[in-house]
Amino acid sequence: MSEISLYSFAKINLSIDVGKPMENGMHPVDMVMQQLAFHDDVKVSYAPDRKLDRGEFRITLSTNRPYLPTDERNLAYKAAVLMGEKFGKSVPGGNIHIDIRKRIPVAAGMAGGSGNAAAVLHGLNVLWGGKDGLVGLDRILAAGSELGSDVPFCAAGQARGCRGLPAALRNDPAGGCCARATGTGTDLKIIKGLRSWVVIAKPRLSVSTAEVYKGIDSCDIKERPDNDILEKALEDGDRRTAEGQMINVLESYTLKAYPQVAELKEAVIRAESGRSARRVLMSGSGPTVFALFDTLNQAKKLCADVRSMGYEAYWTKTTV
Repeated sequence: MSEISLYSFAKINLSIDVGKPMENGMHPVDMVMQQLAFHDDVKVSYAPDRKLDRGEFRITLSTNRPYLPTDERNLAYKAAVLMGEKFGKSVPGGNIHIDIRKRIPVAAGMAGGSGNAAAVLHGLNVLWGGKDGLVGLDRILAAGSELGSDVPFCAAGQARGCRGLPAALRNDPAGGCCARATGTGTDLKIIKGLRSWVVIAKPRLSVSTAEVYKGIDSCDIKERPDNDILEKALEDGDRRTAEGQMINVLESYTLKAYPQVAELKEAVIRAESGRSARRVLMSGSGPTVFALFDTLNQAKKLCADVRSMGYEAYWTKTTV
């Protein structure tokens, strides 16, 4: 048996803008995604089995969260199936096992499931392909786009941030910890990331991404990010200008439809420790709210304060 362990990093959205639905019903987006050091651990193992034909695989999945599915309903499981279909035809048949140690909150707008799927893509690519991987990063990103809109970014971030991956993947210019994503979110432009301490906080509820995107069409959006300005400000290291364009239009729906999220955001802003936050914003379609800080001590203090209010909260930092 061979195995590989990878970090499955969380992400936040520094900005999100959304257009009108396209003919396929999906919304075009223009957003900036930033990887965090906060992560799940994903271990992928593969053992050849002579009883199985070439390109035939048995997949099993385990996790420390008993409420998560461990079959084809899990995006990481689907990633293993996809890898077998796309790149495993010439690989000796065998048993694939995926073990996921979750830390990232589920259904929280932080791409936890997407990151797990990306880690499986990377893991099998290395286990089947050796020191350079079976296929290049561009093909991994393309495969990821078939699984979900956040998977390519997660795969790009892991390529840069996971030391267990081959140098050829880690040094590929398609990899990076911050990206501007357009189209359905799978068209990536790697840009300079934000250096910041971060607190992430979540109320005790989940939000349906599909519901939010459907509901946003009827919302009156009063403010949108200028992602050209945000991208340039990040490249220039102009933090103040960048923060002025950190706007998530999905807040227009989620904060009204889920008042608990609005209450959490206000609680973070009002907290004495939260007053030193440089920006407080909802990530993705919610319900996670994040706050950006200059120092670790500031982040730790707010994290403790938010936990004392009864919310799930963590401190971390961005990766660059």
